[in-house]
Amino acid sequence: MRINAGKFRNHNILMTNLPTTRETSDKVRQAIFNLIGQFFDGGIALDLFAGSGAMGLEAYSRGISHVYLNDLNKKAIDVCRANAIKLKCENDITFLNLDYKDCIKRLSDKEIDLIFLDPPYAMQNIDEIISLIDDNNLQNSGGIISFEMEKNTKCSNNIGSYVLQKDRSYGIKRVCIFKKEWWKWKYYH
Repeated sequence: MRINAGKFRNHNILMTNLPTTRETSDKVRQAIFNLIGQFFDGGIALDLFAGSGAMGLEAYSRGISHVYLNDLNKKAIDVCRANAIKLKCENDITFLNLDYKDCIKRLSDKEIDLIFLDPPYAMQNIDEIISLIDDNNLQNSGGIISFEMEKNTKCSNNIGSYVLQKDRSYGIKRVCIFKKEWWKWKYYH
């Protein structure tokens, strides 16, 4: 697996090789950045179900200035840390080994610009996860969520102050891009 673009373009990173982790392929990762924007001028990102950290590290390579990498599996966080050390960016990464609900609560009011969600496919609670992010005020208006899920997973168009912007399928995977809208935030909060 490799970083697709930015300052770490074509650098290889380690995979977790864990049965509970599903890595996002280079092709799908590139497609996600085509949907949300190719490059960034600073900002904060959260990869809530990080696995190897590929999504967060890709965002950092493309200009995000700080990344939170979280995974419940300690071995996955060890791989994230090894990848960040290999890329020499570990000082701009915060590693968290928490359940996703605890991570969201810990980072409440952090004003995260970009959130990557790629939970295990068995977790079909898309609306619940986004509602928890919304309730904990994890993002300012305009914040983006990239949610990877199984192709046939049901997903609402509007969840709290988030509005579905784009919905694409890649093989068995579906990617939904949500944006936090200021007028909905004002209404719901």
